[in-house]
Amino acid sequence: MKKYFLKSMTMSFVGLILLLPASYFMMTLLAHIFFGSTTLYYAIAPSFMESGSDLIPFHKTAWILYGPLFAVLLIAPTILKFRFHISTMQLQVKFFFTKYWLNTAIVFQSALLFITMVIYLLIQHYRY
Repeated sequence: MKKYFLKSMTMSFVGLILLLPASYFMMTLLAHIFFGSTTLYYAIAPSFMESGSDLIPFHKTAWILYGPLFAVLLIAPTILKFRFHISTMQLQVKFFFTKYWLNTAIVFQSALLFITMVIYLLIQHYRY
């Protein structure tokens, strides 16, 4: 049980680290919308017209957009467990949910941030 708890806490920490760029961007976006602050927003606003480098095109936009997606993909297997049971001529699947609330909260926040970022980028794409 202790090993599973440590694995769960490690995944929670990794998920929180992956959420930092998107959360910071959302804070700057909200400050831009509600208070008119433009300095931080224009310093971090993602743009698909520029790339960090030609060799590796993984730059700040990718961290902002795909950080929450990576967090969901890493933490979801620690929350949802499933087992296959073979009975007479049938294959049954049983699902189990773990009771660590922090992982569940990180997955929900990651999913909401990813959906929000996709909607934001679609609006920006059609706007310009």
